[in-house]
This record gives sequence, structure tokens and C-alpha cells, in this order.
Amino acid sequence: MSDTYVHGYDPRENERLHDQAGTLVDLLHADTAYPPGSTVLEAGYGVGAQTITLAKRSPDARFTSVDVSADSLAEARRRADRAGLTNVGFRQADIFALPFSAESFDHVFVCFVLEHLSRPVEALAILNGLLRPGGTITLSRAITDRPTSIPTAPPPTRRSGARSRCRGGPAATP
Repeated sequence: MSDTYVHGYDPRENERLHDQAGTLVDLLHADTAYPPGSTVLEAGYGVGAQTITLAKRSPDARFTSVDVSADSLAEARRRADRAGLTNVGFRQADIFALPFSAESFDHVFVCFVLEHLSRPVEALAILNGLLRPGGTITLSRAITDRPTSIPTAPPPTRRSGARSRCRGGPAATP
């Protein structure tokens, strides 16, 4: 996978992403709260804009946030430190080669990531395998004008008792 982010990493783009996240907080996170003691994997944290909201809304959950980009890692850490967050750990990792054992997390959060991947169905299968029985995947994705940006995907398997919820339309809508 290429670590070239489609939108770039300049400061103006970082601020746009942060502003976008702030604008969408109520829409995306009105009911997003994780129970105390939960472990949450955030896949593709970008500049950390969603991370800040998630960690503040669930202060007793523990977040592990992964992104392929070293530039994103530095920016997300800076923002989390500035926000005084202590319940988030950042790691640089490729979504297709995550360094975690099966059933490592109670919840997975994926926001505006799948549309940047060449193999989104494979990525979802990998993430699903990281869920403990009864875990959840929360998925938000951008609807683009490119009908091939996200292929029709089967629902996550239920082998681990995982549940999924999607925002922004049905998961299988391209």
C-alpha cells in the first residue's frame, strides 16, 4: 500500500480535516460512546480529528489508533497531547498488516478510510478478525462521485459474534 495520502499533509489540509471533524461531531458521534474498560481500535486516524472526539466521549475506554503515515502519527500525537488525552496510544501500521492478535479488541472504529483503500473488503475482514466475541465495528465512510470507490461488500462475518453499524447509508451501497 502506498503511504501517499490522497489529500496531502500540508498544514492547510490538516486544519481542513480538523474543521470537517468538528462540523460532523454530532452527526458522526451523537451515539458513539464506549464502555469503561473497553479496548477500541481506531483504524486510519489521519490527523487525529476523530480520535480527539472519541477519546473525550469515552474517557474510561482505551484507544489504540493506527495509521500508515508517519506524518499523520506526528500530527495526531501533537493534537492529542494538546487536548490532554491519556487514553490513546498511536501506532504506525498498515491496515493490511496490523500487529495485533485475533480477538484483541472490543470495538473497532473506522471513519473515512475505506474510500482510500484499493481493497476495502479485505480491510474489513482483517478488522473483523480483531474483534472479541460480541464486539462492534462502527463504520463511517464518505460517499464519493466515483461509483467504483467502494465495491459492494458482504456483511462482516458473525463467527465471533461481532455486530456492525454503519453510518452514511447501507454498507453495501457503492
